[in-house]
Amino acid sequence: MSNTGNGLGRWAVLISLFLFLSCAQAQDCKGVRVLVSGYYSNVHVYDACTGQFLRNLDDSGRIQGAQAVKAGPDGKLWVVSEGAGTILRYDLKTLAFSDTFASVGAPFGVTGLAFTNDGDVYLGSYSTSALRRYSIATGASENMPLAGLSLLKGPDNGLIYAPQGELLIPGYDSNNVVGFNLATRSYRQLVAPRADGLRATRGLLLSLDATKLYVTGERSNQILRYNYPSGTLDKVISTSINTPTGIAWFDPTTLLVAGSGSMGSGVLKIDAETGEEKSLFIRVGAGGLSGPTYIAVVLSGLDPDPQPNARVLGSQYWVTALGRLSGTTVDMEAHTAVGGSFGEDFDPSFVTKPRWGSISLNFLSCTEAEMRWTSTGEDSGNFGSGGYRIQRNLSNPQVAACQRTGIAGTPDSSWLQGAWYGGPSRDGEGFVLDTDGNGLVFLTWFTYRPFQQQLPDGGSP
Repeated sequence: MSNTGNGLGRWAVLISLFLFLSCAQAQDCKGVRVLVSGYYSNVHVYDACTGQFLRNLDDSGRIQGAQAVKAGPDGKLWVVSEGAGTILRYDLKTLAFSDTFASVGAPFGVTGLAFTNDGDVYLGSYSTSALRRYSIATGASENMPLAGLSLLKGPDNGLIYAPQGELLIPGYDSNNVVGFNLATRSYRQLVAPRADGLRATRGLLLSLDATKLYVTGERSNQILRYNYPSGTLDKVISTSINTPTGIAWFDPTTLLVAGSGSMGSGVLKIDAETGEEKSLFIRVGAGGLSGPTYIAVVLSGLDPDPQPNARVLGSQYWVTALGRLSGTTVDMEAHTAVGGSFGEDFDPSFVTKPRWGSISLNFLSCTEAEMRWTSTGEDSGNFGSGGYRIQRNLSNPQVAACQRTGIAGTPDSSWLQGAWYGGPSRDGEGFVLDTDGNGLVFLTWFTYRPFQQQLPDGGSP
């Protein structure tokens, strides 16, 4: 990628969060670092709350033309050195150099990388408009089919992975966003060239529920938000920041955007809905930063908190629903919650409750019911649709009374209150029903994420 243009030249900052950062609200930022790549300088390390410069990542000269910086699933910090044509790895806690994962050569023009949930990393080539897959475990590589310059030209460092099994690729020179399906190895036009005025696509960022896609246009001075996966325009977030490039979540209501605004040039904090500038987080030139190209937020070795045991972390997920019993049927609107944190870090002001879908129960008896769910479309969790028969875990006096009279003869709805599940074949997930006795029913469904579900690149709660 050539860095041409006015000011510092064709520069960009892409911000990628290894963890969900809430520095403004955190009591102690001791365990968090912010790393900013400088194309003309180094990868610089900053304090996560104040933006104060701390040190350079590597003064050995290995890093030339720093681009994407991401925390990998192998516990390493991955750095794209475009000028040297290398992918470097560092220890996440100590920041010590580990190894050179791959040497692709400077003509390849590597800028972005994205990790998938199957142990692979994909590299994007700005110079050749190609994708290349590597196995993280073995280093084996494979070139992907080319999209063709009529569809994709100049993939840039905003390359990210979406939980639906698709790479999202910013076409800088084609002024668009392209999707690459990992299963079919096929491309699709997600955002058409110059759609809604978009020019020089740089930064991509999924919303925390992966239903919206933020896109920055460096030459059109735009921050646009599209529905995902449809690619239809949802909202124009901002047109007041010059040359916006990188974009990431700072907290559930605040975006970090690289560009030049009323508060200066560098990494700005802006409102995620209105685009209003809040502050300048890191200024261009701080600590010698020159030509910023990427930012990552990572845990440091100073984090005093115990780390959860990975062996007991699963993919459990739950939704809640509310409805009213009519005869033997209750239809409910279901919601989930995002933005929460475990233990003392929990702040209810961060929590949002987007719609997940709908759930219906048709009670066949006092102890059995047919459960159906629908979670499709943009205003949903997009878990699909289906259903199965459920049964009570335990009986109680209210259930016994219901069995004597049948559902139609019960004086109230207290008989349905309790724990239900799908029988031995679905042991491990289940339902808790609560009722006011007058037909109002509250349901909690303890289930699991879909098989390929993982947190979106660029931020997670």
